[in-house]
Amino acid sequence: EDGEFYVVQSRPVTSLYPLPDVPQEPLQVMISFGHIQMMTDAMKPMGISILQTIFPKSVFLEAGGRLFVNPTELLRTKLGGKIFPIALKNAFDETISRAITEVIERPEFRKVPAKPGLFRSKRHILAPIVKKARQNFGKDRLKTARSDVEAYMKKKMVTFREGLQGVNEHQQLEAVQVQLGSLLKDIAQNILPYILPYLASSILLKKMINRLMGDEEKLYQLNQSLPGNITSRMGLEIGDLADLVRELPEVEAYLKQANDEMFFEGLLKVKGGGRFKREFEKFIDKYGHRCPGEIDLTRPRWREAPTQLVPAILGHMRSVKPGEHRRKFAEGEQTAREAARQILEQAKRSRFKAKLLKRLIEIYRNTGGLREHHKYLLIFLMDECKKVILAEAEKLVEKGVLHQAEDVFFLSLEELTQLVKGKFAHDVSTLIANRKSQFAWHQTLTPPRVVTSEGEIVTGSHRDGEFPEGALVGTPASAGVVEGKARIVLKPEEAELHEGEILVAPYTDPGWTPLFQSARALVTEVGGLMTHGSVVAREYGIPAVVGVDDATRIIRDGQMIRVNGNLGIVEIISDENE
Repeated sequence: EDGEFYVVQSRPVTSLYPLPDVPQEPLQVMISFGHIQMMTDAMKPMGISILQTIFPKSVFLEAGGRLFVNPTELLRTKLGGKIFPIALKNAFDETISRAITEVIERPEFRKVPAKPGLFRSKRHILAPIVKKARQNFGKDRLKTARSDVEAYMKKKMVTFREGLQGVNEHQQLEAVQVQLGSLLKDIAQNILPYILPYLASSILLKKMINRLMGDEEKLYQLNQSLPGNITSRMGLEIGDLADLVRELPEVEAYLKQANDEMFFEGLLKVKGGGRFKREFEKFIDKYGHRCPGEIDLTRPRWREAPTQLVPAILGHMRSVKPGEHRRKFAEGEQTAREAARQILEQAKRSRFKAKLLKRLIEIYRNTGGLREHHKYLLIFLMDECKKVILAEAEKLVEKGVLHQAEDVFFLSLEELTQLVKGKFAHDVSTLIANRKSQFAWHQTLTPPRVVTSEGEIVTGSHRDGEFPEGALVGTPASAGVVEGKARIVLKPEEAELHEGEILVAPYTDPGWTPLFQSARALVTEVGGLMTHGSVVAREYGIPAVVGVDDATRIIRDGQMIRVNGNLGIVEIISDENE
């Protein structure tokens, strides 16, 4: 204008986050795997490599120390573009769903045709799963659902371990790659057919109960104390350990100053320590492969760092009365039975509707507890691989190739394999030093939920509704309204929850479950209706709002807040000193 040049842009620059390695054109869209898995922290190269061995590397892309899923080809199909955003909304993250929908509707995305035969090429995998899922709606299959799944899991644990140990030591890393490479299909075909009936019944019940009763409160009540949920069972057993420690004051004093290196040996030196040690070891035998952020193989497991569980045990003692966790679970079972009775009572005018609802409730209650079994198994098998990887790393330390065993986590699985064979072409010390610096940088980054191949971060529009001024808006995940003091927890192993406090966290995964017994309500920055924190909150009957952007930054530790799990909002009432 008037001889002056101006630089303009049609869309704001919203990305300083590294991009996955994909062509800019045609337009592609990628979703943060960490937001789906409830673990948004940066991962070391070995953690990334293991997941890319399990999942298709062409779809699971690395950027900034995180994985991103590229569903672009699926979204270009008519069916995928319709169903995928709905599945995201109902199961994972409402904000991601809105962002994906926004991209799908853009002309530049719609103009690119779908690749022909996408579903046909996967029919050999999908058809048996769908067929078995349909069969699992039958009454006879429903009765044995849990025992069928757990029998498969036990068998898989044995055969997987045998597959790693049944080769000579020079072939173990190749065995890890082979075993992990076939894992996704195997688990999907044997566990997913039991989870799909739960998801289908959940969607149908939500619609029918809404029409029948005007809200979803009874559905939330049906979700309480689901039989067989392996993660809830873990939480109950933490409560049992806490109740045992109440009887052993010297053990309690020991736990407050215990360290990982001599944890079990130290227990034997205090009165009652042997008794606690036996029960704790039983817990570790079942759950020792788990930990916060467990999807990242490089994170220390509870079997490796048992003191991670101490804050949960001591916190339970502070905030939950003896035996209360078991009583609450029994009350939850009664609440679910009563909710089912009231729903069927309301529907009795229509014989068909009442019969259908009864069947859906049976499916929901009997299969809902299985929704976390696949992850329990996956994490167990990944931990078996971790043992092999660290054993190889120890040998490399003895040879002077690595400075310490944990340095192996800054290599990929393929790089480690080549290093063990003596075929690694790079200076491993320099590479690891560079990777450590890069990882430190990755830790400072905040991953976007959705990013395009052009580098745009798509945030998605906020949920519509009239909310109180200043309210933080998220997704309503578990019904109820409570007020309490906010406790900001960034690392569960450092948490100090007290009675009546509200857990505010960036995310939760099964490794956070021990804290739920102590929390009055839950607020997280990521999540959806079917993600871990939401499901466990409903099981425990505490209000939850998830997907609240920057909750741990906006809410300050000690502030009084109101969590409205009906509307999906969080209000800051006052500061602690007020």
